[in-house]
Amino acid sequence: MMISRGASMNRLFSSVSCQSSKRRVGLVTARSKSSSAAATANKCPITGAGGDADNGQVKLCTVPKLPILGSIIPQYSGVDKFDLSKTYDWWYSNHSKFGDFISIGLPGTGKGIYGTTYIMTDPNEYMKVLRKEGQHPFGAVMTEWPFIKYYEDGGDQPGCSAGTALFSQGESWQRIRRFMQTDLLSPDAAKGYVPGMIKACQTASQGAPLHANNINGYTAQCSFDMFSSIVFGEFPGLAGRGKKEEQDETFCTSSIAALELIIPMMTDPTERIQRKLGFKSKTYSTFEANFTIARKIASQKIENFKERKANGELQNDFEKNSYASLAIDRYLSSLGEEGALQEDEVGELIMVALVAALDTTSAMLNWCIVHLAMNPHVQEALFEEISSNVTEEGDLTADYFSSKSKSAYLNALLRENHRITPPIALNLLKENVTDEVVIHDVTLPKQSIVMLDTRSLGMNPDVVEDPDTFDPKRWFDEENVKGRKGTPAEALDHPLYKEPFSAGARKCPGSRVANYEAKTMLSQLVLDWKISLAPDGNKIQSWRDVPYFNGLTVQPTVPELSFEKRQ
Repeated sequence: MMISRGASMNRLFSSVSCQSSKRRVGLVTARSKSSSAAATANKCPITGAGGDADNGQVKLCTVPKLPILGSIIPQYSGVDKFDLSKTYDWWYSNHSKFGDFISIGLPGTGKGIYGTTYIMTDPNEYMKVLRKEGQHPFGAVMTEWPFIKYYEDGGDQPGCSAGTALFSQGESWQRIRRFMQTDLLSPDAAKGYVPGMIKACQTASQGAPLHANNINGYTAQCSFDMFSSIVFGEFPGLAGRGKKEEQDETFCTSSIAALELIIPMMTDPTERIQRKLGFKSKTYSTFEANFTIARKIASQKIENFKERKANGELQNDFEKNSYASLAIDRYLSSLGEEGALQEDEVGELIMVALVAALDTTSAMLNWCIVHLAMNPHVQEALFEEISSNVTEEGDLTADYFSSKSKSAYLNALLRENHRITPPIALNLLKENVTDEVVIHDVTLPKQSIVMLDTRSLGMNPDVVEDPDTFDPKRWFDEENVKGRKGTPAEALDHPLYKEPFSAGARKCPGSRVANYEAKTMLSQLVLDWKISLAPDGNKIQSWRDVPYFNGLTVQPTVPELSFEKRQ
């Protein structure tokens, strides 16, 4: 909930410091008479909100911080009260108040006793951070301590060494990463899985009306069906109309139940204190129990697949060319080589991929479905594009999704969804691992935590007209794109702003596959159904009327929908 602040709060907020020294960051005081005056004094020429008017230079604004607590006390720092059901607004509020380049205390994420974190909006400046990644890059997963604790507690149990390495950096991470991304990240490898995705989506789409009042659960099951086609070449049909395996449903519910607790634990000071004291909180115990259930089910599925492959029982090309099959082949061919993975490590990586695939993909699908249901004209424009790119039998094709010209509107829709409702509020978090880095003429020390705010600029009404309006033509219409050239909005077309999968050496290894999954499932749904809000959903006039919560990703509570079969 937002809190109100009186005159004393305005005086406190005005003490936010701004500086642009080319020397190492230090304490600078630059006071103003009110919070609005502070924002004006620190006005940024790029966004028109928050920078400094002096010579058009973006200045660093230092948000007040306390030891251990960082900037999370509103009465001291001037930030709004942190609320995981209003996370989009919280980040945008920081941008509006403090500007385009800030130093803020985020305990559990940032560095040192204050949790110091630097946040910027300029993607060109952020590229300097990426260039300082080096051979041992830092990844956002390294801040996700519940996973790290889980694997540390597992000790020498099978697979835990792979899990520990996945959430670390250095040579152990490199070894795991190289194996994991093979047959997954390259364009050809990802495209090769699309025919299986299409088959999975055809079945899943038929079950949509059965889940009209539980779309969140449905999209998780769709994600499971799609990724099962990739990992095992299998088609469980969990989201469809047919018979469902109880263990598959349990896997989905347990995975989501575990993942949605990650950010709540990371942002709760009491959780960090209990962890340091060696206690397991109730929330962590719930996470641990659910992740263990999901892990056991996935591990059993992997063991069954390995046994079938060893016995020559794989039935078709989907199974023989699946990610698991290819991973087993790579493992067997590497036996005896230095640095080769162990069999249990290979299984753990496949398991983690299966769990992780549910959350980000379902968040993308859920928000896109919400926007389509609220904007029938957008949905019909997408249907026209999709229906003109199917086979004579009316089936989707891999070529449609891989051709930028054929799927221009679909790509624009996903880009617009990422502008308004990205599945991760700030999807780029890095360290300048190898050296100090100069950002906006300020030298940040080596190994500083630096975030790129990829949402606030696109929601600024001074930069984007009607930012709350869902309009894919912002990206589809060439004139719109050309019109941004040479303006503050040009930054929105930078590659770092386009996707929710991070960037650089630690970009999500399943990013291409996840993109295909979202495109395929949305296309099949729109091809089969006219999607609208249920009759009692007329209270929803904007995406802002849809409740959401920031677990590991920002998941909306999708309202009840209606599905009308297309002829």
